[in-house]
Amino acid sequence: MPRTILLIDGDQYLHRGCAAVERSAEWDDENYVVYSNIVEAWEVVEGSIKKLLAHFDTKDYVLTLSEGAPGGFRKALVDPTYKDHRKNARKPLCFFELKEKMKAEFPCRYWDGLEADDVMGILSTKPGPDSKIIVSRDKDMKTIPGKLWTGGQFHNVTEEEADYYHLYQTLVGDTSDGYKGCPGVGPVKATKLLSDYKGQPNFMWVAVRTAFEAAGLTEADALQQARLARILRWSDWDAKKKEVKLWTP
Repeated sequence: MPRTILLIDGDQYLHRGCAAVERSAEWDDENYVVYSNIVEAWEVVEGSIKKLLAHFDTKDYVLTLSEGAPGGFRKALVDPTYKDHRKNARKPLCFFELKEKMKAEFPCRYWDGLEADDVMGILSTKPGPDSKIIVSRDKDMKTIPGKLWTGGQFHNVTEEEADYYHLYQTLVGDTSDGYKGCPGVGPVKATKLLSDYKGQPNFMWVAVRTAFEAAGLTEADALQQARLARILRWSDWDAKKKEVKLWTP
């Protein structure tokens, strides 16, 4: 019998649990310390997941986690500078211990080199009888066709909308994820360039390529940004080899 399976962004719950219990204290007149408690962090994560499952009245769920070196396949195969701005950022206390406990206690999925977003995208679009709902606050998940719950709003993203938003992100970039998009193109201009071509991916790509060329760049530059913006779908994944098939327009 077909089920409805929640695909939960485990990274978000992991970071939230760690951050919620991290505290600082004055050691003496000159020194301050940061401390945390793994038991409290686990209680935050476990409580949040239980609350979510109760909201959907289900026990069918999977937590997805990022695995491997920061930046994953995007850094290795597309752009070696991807997420370089995060390389010196400190992980919250209890991060690695809490992650291992989540793997042991929850049904988790992860593949080396992939981020949690990619695992959600692959599982969500994998053919089969079950219905899936992505649970994530990440705006990038609108690039995945299917059902999306952001915590306060439900979205039913069509393939046409997902393809549009992927190329929209290609144009505007995402500095928090380490890619710049097309110089001189912001949300208003990107919308203007693409809105007339929704449902026509070939024409949308021409608009993207033309924008990059107008900015003094090349189609190869546009393709690089599109591959950085692409959250993987089932069609972008070789399940037998566990390898990414880089997106091509």
